[in-house]
Amino acid sequence: MYSKCTIIFALLAVLAFTAHSPSEALSYKSYAAVNNTNTHNLIVGNRLPGDRLMHEESIVKSSSFLQVTSVQKTFSVPRFERITQVVALDRKSNGAYARIVRGGPGTNNVTIKFKSQRNHGLNFRVQIYSRP
Repeated sequence: MYSKCTIIFALLAVLAFTAHSPSEALSYKSYAAVNNTNTHNLIVGNRLPGDRLMHEESIVKSSSFLQVTSVQKTFSVPRFERITQVVALDRKSNGAYARIVRGGPGTNNVTIKFKSQRNHGLNFRVQIYSRP
């Protein structure tokens, strides 16, 4: 009788242990994808069916010895249009940054500042999508 109770108790303990899932606080999760190319693409807003590519431009500036290179540029769409998405893709893969300084989705203009790593240049492709 004692051995049967011990076996049943052990079996229940094993089942309870295997069915238990650890809490979210105790489990490890990777919150950011590994980015081996060190690019810093900027994608703000959402495109919807009917959006149009209103502006596409390459922002290129060569490097300066031991200097950080930066460019600030304003892009506009027609008066009665509204920007839906701003895309700035880092094509040089050296870790240059792009950030919105003013405007953006929901407005009719956006000012973006591009900043390189020290001793590197800039090479971004900017796309501005809008809708009436």
